[in-house]
Amino acid sequence: MYSAKKLVTIFATIVIMLSFVGAIPKAAMAAGTIYYVDSSRSDDSGDGKSTATAWKSLTKVNATTFAAGDQILFKSGGTWTGQLYPKGSGVSGSPIIISSYGSGSKPLINGNGLTMNADGSGGSAVYLYNQEYWEIKNLEVTNKGATAAKRLGVNVVASDYGTANYIHISNLTVHDVNGINTDKKNGGIAVQALGTSLSTKWNDVRIEGNTVYTVDSTGIQTHSRWMNRGGMVDSGPWSGFTNVLIQYNTVYDIGRDGILVRVSSAPVIQYNVVHHANMRSGAEGVAIWPFNTDDALVQYNEAYSTHGSLDGQGFDSDYDSNRTIIQYNYSHDNEGGFVLICNNGTSNFNNGTIVRYNISQNDGTRIFQLAGPVTNTSIYNNTIYIGAGAGTNILLINDWGGYASNTSFKNNIIYNLGSGGYIMGSSTNTVFDSNVFYGNHPSSEPSDANKLTTNPLLVSPGTGTSLTGVDGYKLQNGSPAIDSGVAISSNGGKDYWGSAVPANSVPDRGAYEGAGIGSPPVVTVFSDNFESGSSSWTTSGGTWSVITDGSKVFNQSLATGEALAFAGSAWTNYTYSSKVKLNNAYANAGLLFRVTDANNYYMLRINNSTNSLDLYKKVSGTLTLLSSASFSSTISTWYDLKVKITGSNILGSVNGTQLINYTNGTSELSTGKIGYRMASSTASFDDAVVTQ
Repeated sequence: MYSAKKLVTIFATIVIMLSFVGAIPKAAMAAGTIYYVDSSRSDDSGDGKSTATAWKSLTKVNATTFAAGDQILFKSGGTWTGQLYPKGSGVSGSPIIISSYGSGSKPLINGNGLTMNADGSGGSAVYLYNQEYWEIKNLEVTNKGATAAKRLGVNVVASDYGTANYIHISNLTVHDVNGINTDKKNGGIAVQALGTSLSTKWNDVRIEGNTVYTVDSTGIQTHSRWMNRGGMVDSGPWSGFTNVLIQYNTVYDIGRDGILVRVSSAPVIQYNVVHHANMRSGAEGVAIWPFNTDDALVQYNEAYSTHGSLDGQGFDSDYDSNRTIIQYNYSHDNEGGFVLICNNGTSNFNNGTIVRYNISQNDGTRIFQLAGPVTNTSIYNNTIYIGAGAGTNILLINDWGGYASNTSFKNNIIYNLGSGGYIMGSSTNTVFDSNVFYGNHPSSEPSDANKLTTNPLLVSPGTGTSLTGVDGYKLQNGSPAIDSGVAISSNGGKDYWGSAVPANSVPDRGAYEGAGIGSPPVVTVFSDNFESGSSSWTTSGGTWSVITDGSKVFNQSLATGEALAFAGSAWTNYTYSSKVKLNNAYANAGLLFRVTDANNYYMLRINNSTNSLDLYKKVSGTLTLLSSASFSSTISTWYDLKVKITGSNILGSVNGTQLINYTNGTSELSTGKIGYRMASSTASFDDAVVTQ
């Protein structure tokens, strides 16, 4: 028999040995085997453990149960037809990895039209079922059938499983999956929780760096049948996915929705680019949105060219969700607008959505839409640009089983050159404070005790090009939006560009926070005060001469017909100013710019007959009125007339007051000289200056 002392010694030794075992790194506990798969091999007779003995087929891979730490590497440039469905699971710290080896194009897995089962399982080129701790990366995936049917490119399913852990999908190219757009639960990449008997969810889902295009219906999605709350009924009570991260993906040419996250708790959706979503559904579709999800963070994404106005927005905080934050995103040219916030009226969900520090450029239909009884929405410090000619409404609050209540709209810059307005419906307690309403002012523009209507002096509005190419929406020196907003607590701590935002003091209005941007040095490229004559000018029609009127001025004295004078070079973006004096009753005269010839130019003129300042274009000999503002002029009085043209945007002012702000939606008259013009009028001109 062992003595008590010996037993104590043995037990202590065992404890020490176990402590050493516990100290071994997890990765070292399951180093795993690397298996190679090469479609050019003749058969599967090799052991797969070297490139020289690689397996050939998906059949061999699918028949193998892999262990923690194993890797399945497909040869670059190879092609396989059918379904990739390997078996087994990894463990924490030692996932099973599917990837590639060698150089050349990504290995192609072609599902060749596989279709999904009725419960949502199967039907994909790459498939996992009730398996966890997997990484899938560096593959090309397609699954196109002869006709549209419910199918996916990648389908990862847990069903009646409990909590499944760790699925990371990265650097895939998924394309040409012709699913059906009447069912959102098919398309490109899906991670799903299915079943009916055991509550199931995923933890640690990462989908990053993938390119997904030409798929129907949804580009990237999570889905769960364990979703019951707020009127949603399926397999059982709501069980949200945790640690969901969807980032750095490019998604385009999508039948319906771009990125859709369902039934998740605090997912992060960031640094994605989604464009040309909802291209084929003819129904509701949005570029990026959470549904039946709590505390979603949607940030640093670019969404553009979403099709349609049944939704059709870049972003959406959808119903049965709470506390969604949409921040630091760039939305542009989406036919349905920038953001939808909705609740179908059957529950008390969609409370506390925050939309802040985003930029919207030329989104359509309606910028902000609040549908149904959403509550406690905060929309602040966004910069919105709507170009001339657009009928886009800035705000639409509509009925969907009720109306929005307790909506706060603060510190936003609305740069509205369009004709749209504000539709408030029967919403209650909608508060506007310290916003900038610039440009056109529809009769429905809301009251705001601290509103500004002066030019916010954005550096170059309407010139955004990408998520990081929006410096035109910073504020210039002297902007009235600087340090004039209302303080907002828990404001995220930074602006669109990452600059700090004060927590308890007055911020700027709009998406920019900081000192004003200094204007670039102004360079004078042309000037003429006519003291040395008019040799710089070429005339057409009229009687032109330099006369003395206090100082030397350029005068046109024939009161019949069209009279023009041209000077300068073919400039593109410039500011042109000159003194103008009308010399007969009912006269008109003004500045020409971007002049190609007598039949092609822009004109900003004072019209004494109509008491107006008018902006025209003449293209191929046809004169068209573009914009007009009321302005009463007096004969024989000098006026300082100025036009600034940047890209397609034209600003016109008289005596330092801007009266015209117009953006031409047609590509024409992109460069040209300067000039003067009048019709059946006499006028004088002086001090012509062009700066850049």
